[in-house]
Amino acid sequence: MAEFDFAQIVNWLGSGSQLSGKVSGFKQDSRAVLPGDLFFAIKGEKVDGHAYLEEIAAKGAIGAVVSKDYHGEEFGLKLIYVDNVIAALHHLAKTVHALRKVRVIGVTGSVGKTTTKEFIATLLEGKFRVGKTPGNANSQVSFPLSILNSSGDEEVFVMEMGMSMPHEMDRLVAIAPPEIAIVTKIALAHVVYFPDGLEGIAREKAKIFSHPYTQFAIVNHQAASFSNMLGGSCLRMTYSLEEDSSDCDFVLCKEGTNYYVRERGERTFAFPLPFIASHLCEDFLGAAAVARAMGMQWSEITAEAQKLKVFKRRFERVEKGGIVFINDSYNANVTSMKAALANLPLPSPGKRRIAVLSAMAELGDHARRSHAEVANAALETIDHLLCLGEDCKEMVDIFKVAQRPVEYFENIEAMKKRVFEIAEEGDVVLLKGSNSRQMWRVLED
Repeated sequence: MAEFDFAQIVNWLGSGSQLSGKVSGFKQDSRAVLPGDLFFAIKGEKVDGHAYLEEIAAKGAIGAVVSKDYHGEEFGLKLIYVDNVIAALHHLAKTVHALRKVRVIGVTGSVGKTTTKEFIATLLEGKFRVGKTPGNANSQVSFPLSILNSSGDEEVFVMEMGMSMPHEMDRLVAIAPPEIAIVTKIALAHVVYFPDGLEGIAREKAKIFSHPYTQFAIVNHQAASFSNMLGGSCLRMTYSLEEDSSDCDFVLCKEGTNYYVRERGERTFAFPLPFIASHLCEDFLGAAAVARAMGMQWSEITAEAQKLKVFKRRFERVEKGGIVFINDSYNANVTSMKAALANLPLPSPGKRRIAVLSAMAELGDHARRSHAEVANAALETIDHLLCLGEDCKEMVDIFKVAQRPVEYFENIEAMKKRVFEIAEEGDVVLLKGSNSRQMWRVLED
């Protein structure tokens, strides 16, 4: 992590204050503050960062960026007063990024963003000094903080760029325009904020290609089907699995237990992958296309591919008491739900597949149809369904009509208890739902 002069930060933010010292980190969560950190006192819908200044002072923070409307105590902190704290955070991250000589790879889409980002970083680490946004740090706050908290000596920075509402992608691209940008599949995520549904989501995601600095656009074949996804002047390349499409620039094909890629019609040699789930293979192919755009050879890519690992709570396999849990609980939309259901491993002979699902959030008018679509997919693969949340009742009704085992819960504690009552050694249990439901708690002791 780079160290900054406090006086330089004050200057970049346009404050007239005369303050000095060294800043060793940047935080917006008071719980994570360490000595020497600069704190951004962001006011949200539920929490106001200004209320935590005394706490961060006690933890040794050097100062805080606060609103000009704040008239409270300083608690011994060096305070930088600004018109808008988030805007100041964006400006500071943009300024710092512009001073660094780093190539940016931007990753967006509705499903598989974090896994694709992690796969890209792993593949490129064989040839470059690589930085990446940590975890799922892709928001209007966590994205710029990732830049500020990076070491600054990276050759390549792989950045996950998320959005929930219109115009959010514009702001992220303005902070760190990508040289190469990749869009994974488009699905009904945050659709409550996009009246025109998938078209609106695709239009917003496509803004990752909007900066003139962007040279390569790598697009999942499903995302490429949206008319607003292929505009602009950068070089476009598409990717897909063999069963989905055969006319893409990059197509992943299975050959026995190995895989090979057709790149613009030319076949590569066969190679293994450390997973078989189709959505993970597709994420690998997108990452490999990025690596090719970065000049890597297939021999280099396939060697690094053996180091790929599934990211936490993204189709993560956990065994507990002889039960195989597939922890895919980070988030959920129709596309990712169906992918998880389709790729569940087989249980032991005579045993069952159990799905433990929560309602999908922010679907608005699409909620009923979306949950019905997931339920119908689950009928094909699941022996027993447990559902959490009001919107899941559509799924419960569909299973009841089909006379299949199904149970509904209003709280996760009751659901967790029931999971371990019915699951037996040799069963496979899928945990999946919207992040706000915290379905991973089922595995917590």
